[in-house]
Amino acid sequence: MTSELEQFEKIFRHYRPGLCGFAHSIVNNHSDSEEIVHDVFVSVWEKRSNLTLDHGLKSYLFTAVKNRCLNHLKKARLPFAEMPDEFEAKSHTHGADKVLEGRELEKQVTDAINELPPKCKQAFLLSRMYEFSYREIAEVMEISTKTVENQIGIALKHLKHRLGKTRN
Repeated sequence: MTSELEQFEKIFRHYRPGLCGFAHSIVNNHSDSEEIVHDVFVSVWEKRSNLTLDHGLKSYLFTAVKNRCLNHLKKARLPFAEMPDEFEAKSHTHGADKVLEGRELEKQVTDAINELPPKCKQAFLLSRMYEFSYREIAEVMEISTKTVENQIGIALKHLKHRLGKTRN
């Protein structure tokens, strides 16, 4: 029969790599993501007797890491300058002309995003690149959810106009 500690170590070894990758995709810092994941596991160990997992362990761990990452970003008051200026758009086409078209479109999209005002750009990237909810973006940016909706609406309108896809 395995001890409680052995079971916990097995869970830690199984979930740690994926959780660290997930945290890193949010905070963009290897050591911070490692620390966040370790803090979550310490918290789980300390609360193990009172912990209720309604939606499963994996869901609980990923939600806890996501929340810790959001708190980390809020505490750090991450300057917008540290947000990536460009993001990678994956192309699923194979022909050389399609690859060139894809790269040109990617450049146009990146240029259009970079033209956005800083707060608008930040809200848009948090939503589309990091898949934060509007509520989470509002918390990180310390603005209302309605302001987030407006900023993302402005970004989308700008992108549609800039990329020539405005409706008549």
